[in-house]
Amino acid sequence: MFIYITHGDNESFLANTNCPVLLLLSHLRSKVGVPPNEVIDLCDKVGSPKMLFQVKTMQDRASDFLLARGTYYVCRVEFGAPGTAQEQTAQSFVPLLKNPSMALTEALRLHGQHPHRKLLRTPKTPEGKKGPAAETLPTAARTQGVGKAAGRGASRSREEQQGPPRKTTMAPGGRQHQARQR
Repeated sequence: MFIYITHGDNESFLANTNCPVLLLLSHLRSKVGVPPNEVIDLCDKVGSPKMLFQVKTMQDRASDFLLARGTYYVCRVEFGAPGTAQEQTAQSFVPLLKNPSMALTEALRLHGQHPHRKLLRTPKTPEGKKGPAAETLPTAARTQGVGKAAGRGASRSREEQQGPPRKTTMAPGGRQHQARQR
């Protein structure tokens, strides 16, 4: 499904949510022109941030966090001062709009005051297991599936590629019959 992304001077474009969150954020970053060292997120019309910047794995789909045909604004996430306890806490969300409405700005300011806010859907990663850094995942996302599309599956065993071996049985009349084991 698609969503509407609004940024700048009320410029809009469509984005497909049938992809990993990290890939969507990477696409938004390039489309809107945000430098790689800045953290971005999306918020809805009422100023509720979606906390997509907290996602760390490629398994989390954007469609799990965003409603189809919804309108979302790109926001820059600002963190606490380096070297403090709030260094890893989102302190404020700034909409990347030329003239944001007062209601949107105020709602985002209020959300920044509540650092305990959680993701709308809990990631499926086991606790304690760290995935690759968010900075390296967009690169990994571009190369995923390349080998499979080109017919290169040599890194997987034959059983992983084709399933379990076939079991040979004798059919009535003396013919051999291969049935797939399940």
